[in-house]
Amino acid sequence: MKKPLVSVIVLVHNTGKYLQPCLESIQAQTLQDLEVILVDNGSTPEDARLCEQWAAKDARFRVIHHENKGIIGGRGSGFSLAQGEYISFVDSDDLIRPDMLELLLCACRKTGLPGACCRFVPFLDAPPAPQPPKGEAQAICAPDHLEALLHRPGVDFSLCNKIYHRSLFVNIPFHSAIIYNEDLFLNWALLKNAPGMAFWDFVGYYYRQHSASASHRAPDDKVFEDQLQVAEMIRKDCRGGPLEVSAWAFYYEKVLYLDSMILRRKDASFYDRRHRELRVRLRTELRRALHCPRLAPAFKLTAILDCWLHPVYRLLCRTLLTDRR
Repeated sequence: MKKPLVSVIVLVHNTGKYLQPCLESIQAQTLQDLEVILVDNGSTPEDARLCEQWAAKDARFRVIHHENKGIIGGRGSGFSLAQGEYISFVDSDDLIRPDMLELLLCACRKTGLPGACCRFVPFLDAPPAPQPPKGEAQAICAPDHLEALLHRPGVDFSLCNKIYHRSLFVNIPFHSAIIYNEDLFLNWALLKNAPGMAFWDFVGYYYRQHSASASHRAPDDKVFEDQLQVAEMIRKDCRGGPLEVSAWAFYYEKVLYLDSMILRRKDASFYDRRHRELRVRLRTELRRALHCPRLAPAFKLTAILDCWLHPVYRLLCRTLLTDRR
């Protein structure tokens, strides 16, 4: 039996009314030579039934059911069944542009690189109308593709605005307990030994924002521990190499972000211990931050406000940033 060109792995967990439009957007792809693996990751009976209905009406759709293995474990289950030469991931409440997979595959072939990415945008009710790609696909060769992963707008560290050749999936840690920043964690593992990645400037992935999404839940200790662990892992991997300064800047940006995430909340006092720990990190390395060429001026100003004018900074966070309570 001929293997599909692309395997699309869709992790399904209590998606409800958003699952149907997601699967319709995959079925409508101009690239038809694909398989769609629906991973029922301990979801509701309604989601499970809808997955079975899609598998019954379209032979390209397959479904597996198991208990919730987490995001990384669930995606690993999907990959273990994937037969495609290329792998793509779609979150089950999002939408993809009709020609996204075709364009990303074209970008890989034109550049000769084993991965490609496009832009993504958030939406509430309806995604924006597709616009023609800008220019041609660009080849971002190593190690610049990792620099782009950490710092370049449009590339981002989402898994879902990208396509990967299956040769990249060697010793990928699908067993990891990381929950937050899991996309960056897997992307780093997939791309750190790759010769590069293509980027084509078009919006291909539409990320749905709604109140049930993970970004709107109150943070617990694992939110902070996972994100710091991933940032520290990248910093360690880059130590002594051409990306050492860039990885350190990313780590410092992450600490600033996590601290602001606390300060914007109405219940910020609940996180006092974690806030103090983050401020120690920021203050200890402030001098390095102010002299770091890869840390943007806006982050340097933020660091000064956080470390030296903390009452003002706290007020700014509460006033200008969204409290995702």
